[in-house]
Amino acid sequence: MPGKSSHKRSTPWKIIAIMTAALVMGLWLPGHISVTLTPSLGYRVFFLISPKSRTFKQGDYLLFHQQLDEAKTDKLLKKVGCAAVHRLTVNNGEYYCDENYLGHALTQDTQGKRLPQFIFNGLVPPGSLFMVGSHPRSYDSRYFGFIYADSVLKKAYPLW
Repeated sequence: MPGKSSHKRSTPWKIIAIMTAALVMGLWLPGHISVTLTPSLGYRVFFLISPKSRTFKQGDYLLFHQQLDEAKTDKLLKKVGCAAVHRLTVNNGEYYCDENYLGHALTQDTQGKRLPQFIFNGLVPPGSLFMVGSHPRSYDSRYFGFIYADSVLKKAYPLW
């Protein structure tokens, strides 16, 4: 029974190959998956990759560094609401990109503290991006303004 003998010899190599592949995926995958815990975006699980270029378009999901205050910087994941050469318009706290409604800026947070509002009317400057979340209370560019394409860490693809 030559077939049976060769099957027994190849089985350990198959197991080793499967275990090696599982180990490699286990080490690689965590740095490429992001789970959002806030209702800021419509999706909760994203696959992350390093961007091949610094040119992003409306609708792209991006992970980027953002200065939250003088002492704290955080990573945020938001959607590009308005990109370079598109017209951003702010009128009475309402934000539009080329006539497409992006959202309304709140004047106070949940503790009653005054929130800053980013005011801009004109073409988005080259290399700049206006980032938005899908939730009305999302902390996004309505409050901190443009981000620079150079601050983008990863491009995110929604999985679920």
